[in-house]
Amino acid sequence: MSNTSLTPELAKLTAELASAFAQCQKVVSANARIRLFYQNPEATDLFRKVNEYGEELRNKHMAGMPPSEEEIAKFDALRQNVVENDTCRGFLEARQELDQLLSTVNQYLCLAIEKGEAPTDEEVAESMQQQMSACSCGGGCHGNCEDCDSDCEGHHHDDEHECCCGGHGDDHECCGGHGENHECCGKHKHGENHECKCGKH
Repeated sequence: MSNTSLTPELAKLTAELASAFAQCQKVVSANARIRLFYQNPEATDLFRKVNEYGEELRNKHMAGMPPSEEEIAKFDALRQNVVENDTCRGFLEARQELDQLLSTVNQYLCLAIEKGEAPTDEEVAESMQQQMSACSCGGGCHGNCEDCDSDCEGHHHDDEHECCCGGHGDDHECCGGHGENHECCGKHKHGENHECKCGKH
C-alpha cells in the first residue's frame, strides 16, 4: 500500500535516501556490530541484568523509596560489566552512531519545513547546538534528554553512564548514558511532563 501522505516525487526521493542510508558503510558497520551483540548470549545477558535491576530501582523510586548506597553500588557494578564488554560497547557505539545520523537528517528536514528552503550545514549545526543548550529536563543530560525526567537515581551523567532514570518505559533498554556515550536503543518514550526541545518529534 502506498503512503498517501507523500507525493510521488517525495516518495521517490525518500526511497532514494533510504537506499543511500542502507548502503552507507557507516550504517553497514553499525548494523554488523548490533547483530554481533544480539548473537552473543554473554553480552545480552549483561544487558538484561543491568536493565532488570535498573527497572527494579526505578520502581522503588517511583514508590517513594530512593535507592540506598548499596543498591547504587550494585547497579554501578552491573553497569561496569557492560562497559568492559567489547561486544556491549560496540553495540552502544553503533546505536549512538545511527541515532546521530537520524537526528541530523531529521534536523535538516525540520529546518527545511520551517524555513521553506533547504538549510545550510551551518544552520543545522547551530540549531542542534541551541537545542542541546536549551534542554530543560534538569537531569544533566547535556541536551540529549531522551526520556530523562530529571532524576537518574542519584547518578552523575558521565561518559558511558548507565542510566536508571524514571522516564523509561517497560521496553526501554538503556545502557550507556546521558553523556557522550548515551545509548537508549531508540526506544524513547517521553513522559507526560517531559519538555523536549531536541527537535526529534
